[in-house]
Amino acid sequence: MRHFRWALLFCLGIFPLAAGAQQTSADKPLTDVQKLGHRVFEQRCGICHEQARAGFQMYGPPLYKDLVNGSEDAIKEIIRNGSAKMPGFKLGLQPSEIDAIVEYLKTVPKPQKSAQPATGGNMGPLD
Repeated sequence: MRHFRWALLFCLGIFPLAAGAQQTSADKPLTDVQKLGHRVFEQRCGICHEQARAGFQMYGPPLYKDLVNGSEDAIKEIIRNGSAKMPGFKLGLQPSEIDAIVEYLKTVPKPQKSAQPATGGNMGPLD
């Protein structure tokens, strides 16, 4: 029991140092505009453009900063008016929300390639 107390005190003493190191090594926090963009992206765009999860098909391409940087106006135009495979959102989103989505996408790293197919493959029985 005595060793447990010392181990607990040691962990509690070290944890704040580890948490601070983890926080400084992380990317800078999102701005308010980028947070709005993230929220709107999750609500409106994520269903098609988020990395596929087991059992879900990814309908649109993954979006990340390398695709957006330098093409901001073109991306905003596609969000507003849509394309052959994507609906437009000019009636459902404010111009500031579209701008915020683009600002958020400028922070998204390129996704890792998944070992499993995006369609979910043969999942087998679900019980």
